[in-house]
Amino acid sequence: MTANAVDFAGAVCGRRYERELETHFRDCLLFYIDGRIRFERYCYGEAACLVFSVWAHGFDDEGKILWDKEPEFETDQKAIPRVLTDIQDEGSALQFDGQRKRFVKTEELETDPANGYSKWKLFWIKRKKK
Repeated sequence: MTANAVDFAGAVCGRRYERELETHFRDCLLFYIDGRIRFERYCYGEAACLVFSVWAHGFDDEGKILWDKEPEFETDQKAIPRVLTDIQDEGSALQFDGQRKRFVKTEELETDPANGYSKWKLFWIKRKKK
């Protein structure tokens, strides 16, 4: 399946997708307008925090996510999505690796300074696209 990460990013900065029906972790995929993808895993509970995150620079021709660096631990390597297998609800839900649990769109991002997408950077990204 041919995919372009920019198609899932929206018009301003990006979009957050979260894995549905997840009980132990909160897994998020963020797509940005420059084609970058970020996977974030958070734990739930009183000590909820970021467990790990990885960056990718898009998809290849078969829909495989091109991760910049593999996670260090085997359990983290198994957690990240690998291949986009289905796009549902006009891009509002994404299925990876043929799994039943989909990633559903939860938020439109206007900026994301914590991940390096300030208003200033977005200005230059949009200017470069023209």
